[in-house]
Amino acid sequence: MNLKYKSRDHFAPHQSRKFEGYYTRTQLADGATLAIIFCWVKRAKARGNYVLVSYAPPPLPPPARDDKEAHRTPPPPAREGFTYEFFPPDIEVCTLASKSSSKRASVISTSSAHSHARPPAHDDGGGYTAFTISAPSIGHMAVTPDSIEYAIVVPDKHLRVHLTLDAHTPWASSAGAGPMGGILRMSWALPLNWHVRSTNSRATYYIAHGPPSKLKGTGASAPSPLRLEGVGRAHVEKNWGGSFPSGWIWAQAFAAPSDRDASPCSRSEKNGGERRRSVPRRGAALPGVQAYLVGYRSPTCHWDFRPPFAVGLGRLSPFLHVRRDSRQGTMDIRVATWFRRLDVKIRAPSESFVEMSAPLRGGHEPGFAHESFQAVVEVEARRRKWVWGKWEVVERSVLGQTAEGVSCGALEFGGSYYHKVHR
Repeated sequence: MNLKYKSRDHFAPHQSRKFEGYYTRTQLADGATLAIIFCWVKRAKARGNYVLVSYAPPPLPPPARDDKEAHRTPPPPAREGFTYEFFPPDIEVCTLASKSSSKRASVISTSSAHSHARPPAHDDGGGYTAFTISAPSIGHMAVTPDSIEYAIVVPDKHLRVHLTLDAHTPWASSAGAGPMGGILRMSWALPLNWHVRSTNSRATYYIAHGPPSKLKGTGASAPSPLRLEGVGRAHVEKNWGGSFPSGWIWAQAFAAPSDRDASPCSRSEKNGGERRRSVPRRGAALPGVQAYLVGYRSPTCHWDFRPPFAVGLGRLSPFLHVRRDSRQGTMDIRVATWFRRLDVKIRAPSESFVEMSAPLRGGHEPGFAHESFQAVVEVEARRRKWVWGKWEVVERSVLGQTAEGVSCGALEFGGSYYHKVHR
């Protein structure tokens, strides 16, 4: 007898869960960030549906060491960022059926009052399901097995965004695997789940924001409109479950491309992993419990840390040590298994954090999450050969910086983990 477990596409909608949210962070060519969220909470009391579109310009590059060079090439003028939070009355989710099931689509119409859905459709080959998320008068997110497209058009905000993601880098080589590993089979019973569709996708973007720069016939000038297009790279993930916890930390960073590996989304076909370094992580708190999911990808390391190692029960946390200070914008974490250890230090300017809403049981709570896109991440990976052996350094790296030294990593403090949130 041959029994084979067929993995579920956890990036597809989980129609039976209380909330679901899709988050894409795109790092633009100059180190800026475009963040987009589509999220909904079923039977919410208020603000059941949520769409975020946020552009964070890069900080000014560090001053040139040579004063003469700095005089010849003055820094470019700083751009203004923007963050729009929309709470549409409805969000429609259309999941395409597989060939072996009904040819009709599965449709969810979500609002704070009701939700109707058919069972989710699965693909035939253990890959990814096609679906579309639409918010009327705002835009949509269209997912196929090979690409993800965002189209945002909001005329009264003078906002137009088009983003296409492809050449995805999955979290792991096995289909559908993510940061939760085998824990994901119990996702139906967990209050919060996290899945990463791609740690590094090619992102082709166009961003237009702002009215015309000059008013005809008056000579008066309005703020310069923003027009950006190019190719960057993106991190794509989602959450689902009952609610976000009372406190959490999230971080993600890419390494700067080297001269040898300058493509924004290069892969090594030999091992199917990323050739550049990246480190996404998420940590959440329950009463008396800390639990983290950490992934580190480099040419040398393809490491994951998750419970039971990445857990702290009160003062008992032999494999996990965390220090955080949202006032200073800092976080240090040391996470280990018996034979691997990762030390991570994250630093972000305290004034760079942007407010965002978060999905709680009653709906989306404004200002419950605070995220910076100017973090720098220092990583040290260690390994030992036996349980009580000496730790040996495998590699050290700095993530969250462009080749020009511009800080561009992401760090988020959520709920009670941010000093201005009292709940």
